[in-house]
Amino acid sequence: MIPVVTSREMRAADRAAVRRGVPSIALMENAAAAIVDEIASCYPGWRRVMVVCGPGQNGGDGLAAARMLSESGVAVDVWSLADPSGYRADAAENRDRAADAGLPISLLSVRRAWDRFAAALRDADGILDALFGTGLSRPLTGAAKRAVAAINASGRPVVAADLPSGLSADSADPIGPCVRAARTVALGAPKTCHVFAPARDLCGRVVIRDIGIPRDALPRRRPRVGLVEAADLRRLLADRPANSHKGDFGRVAVVAGSRGKEGAAVLAARGALRAGAGLVTVFGPLSVAAAVAASLPEAMTRALPERDGALAGEAAASLRRDLRDFDAAVAGPGLSTSPGARAALEEILAVRAPLVCDADALNAFAGRASAFARRRFATVLTPHPGEAGRLMSVPTARVQARRLETIRRLAAESRSVVLLKGDATLTATPAGRVSVNPTGTPLLATAGSGDVLAGALGALLAAGLPAEEAALAAAWLHGAAGQLLEERLGDAGLLAHELADALPEVRRRLRSGWNG
Repeated sequence: MIPVVTSREMRAADRAAVRRGVPSIALMENAAAAIVDEIASCYPGWRRVMVVCGPGQNGGDGLAAARMLSESGVAVDVWSLADPSGYRADAAENRDRAADAGLPISLLSVRRAWDRFAAALRDADGILDALFGTGLSRPLTGAAKRAVAAINASGRPVVAADLPSGLSADSADPIGPCVRAARTVALGAPKTCHVFAPARDLCGRVVIRDIGIPRDALPRRRPRVGLVEAADLRRLLADRPANSHKGDFGRVAVVAGSRGKEGAAVLAARGALRAGAGLVTVFGPLSVAAAVAASLPEAMTRALPERDGALAGEAAASLRRDLRDFDAAVAGPGLSTSPGARAALEEILAVRAPLVCDADALNAFAGRASAFARRRFATVLTPHPGEAGRLMSVPTARVQARRLETIRRLAAESRSVVLLKGDATLTATPAGRVSVNPTGTPLLATAGSGDVLAGALGALLAAGLPAEEAALAAAWLHGAAGQLLEERLGDAGLLAHELADALPEVRRRLRSGWNG
C-alpha cells in the first residue's frame, strides 16, 4: 500500500532521504529520468518538446528533464517563468548543466515573449509542465496564470512533473486555473490531488515513479489513506497448493434475483466462480433457479418460496437456517425490495458468516445504515453513490462531492467495511482507514458490472480473506479485468459476463509480475 501523502509529508520524506545519504541532486536527477522515461514510453513519436519551468524545485526537475531529452535526440525548447539567475540549490545546478549542454532558456518576462511562446507551443509535439509542484497553496495569477491558459489552449498533450501546475497537492478541488494534463508523473508517492476527483480528472493518467526515497521514509503507520498496489494483491492471493480440492476455496451463497432480474443472480454467481470460489449456490425464486441452471450449470441452486416473482416472506426462516452451511454470503443483486425480500434480508443480517450486501440489500435499509451495525461477523457494503446516498439520506450529488467524508461516515455508522464504487473506487473501515483503487476504465460502466464485483468479493471472503483485504482485492481485480478487456474492446460495449471471465487471466498475469 502506497501512502497518499500531504505536501508536508512529502517534504519530510525528501529530507529523511537526504539524511540517510541520498544526495538531493540525485533525487532531482531521478525525478527527471522518470519523467523522460515516461515520455519516451508513452510518446515515442515526439520529436520536439516544450519544457515550461517555474521558479522552484519543480522547475529544476524540468531543466534536468530538458537536458536528458536533448541528449536522447529530441529537440527541446526551454521556457522559464522567472529569471534563471533566481534558481537556488539543485535547481541552480541543473540550470548550469543545461547551459553546459547548450540548451538556451527563453524567458517569459522579456518583451514580445508571449508571441514567441505561443509559436513554440504550436511547433511542439508535446509539453512538459514543470511550472509548480507540491508547494503551491494559492491560485495562480499574473504570468503563471497566462502561461497555464496558453498551454491549455495549445491543444498539445501535456506531461506534468509531479502534478499539473495550479493544483494544490493537498486538495481534491482545484484552487484556481490549472494545467489539464494527459499524463502526470507523481514523484515518490501519490498526493491527494492525484487520487480524488475533480482534481484527479485534471491529472490524466497518473503514474507513480520511485525517485530513490526509501519507502520507510514515507509515513510509517498504515496510512489513513493509501493507494492499493499490485504487490498488495500478490501478497493476498497466494498460489494454490497442488493437492487442493474445491472445499479448500470456500462455499459461497448468493441470495439474488427476481422476475426480470434473473441475470443479476447469474452474474454474481459467475463472478464468484471466476474469482476462485470452490462452490457457489444461488438462493432465489423458482424462476431465478431455472435461469441459473440454464445459464451457469457450474452453480448450484436452491429455489425458495416466491410471491409475484420475488421472494415470499416464508423464505426468511429457511434462509437463516440454510446459510449456516456457507463460508460467505452475497445478498442483494436483482433481489427487489418486496415485503418478502425485505423480511429475508432482515434475517440474513443475523447469519453467522461474512456477508456482502449489494444493490437491493442496501436499498432495503435506506435511511438505516446503523441496521448493519448489529452484525457480529464481517460485513462489506458495496454501494454506488446513489445507494450510499439512500443509506445516509443525502443526495447523490453530495456523496460524489464528498466521497472521502461520506465513506468514512457510512463505515462508522454501519460498523462495516464499505466499498464505494465509481471512478477511483474507495474502501473504508469503521476506524476510518481508506484505500484507493487505481484500476478501472469507463468500460466498467455497464449493466451487471457491480453484480460481478459482489460475487468476486464473496469468493474472496469465503477463501478466508479479512473483510478489508477482500474488498480492496476485489476492487483491484475487477478494475484490472476491465483494463484488460479495454485493450481489445475500447471504452464501450462490454458485456458483464466477459468481465467475470477475465478474472482468471488477471490473476495469472498478476502472478507473472503484471501491475495492471
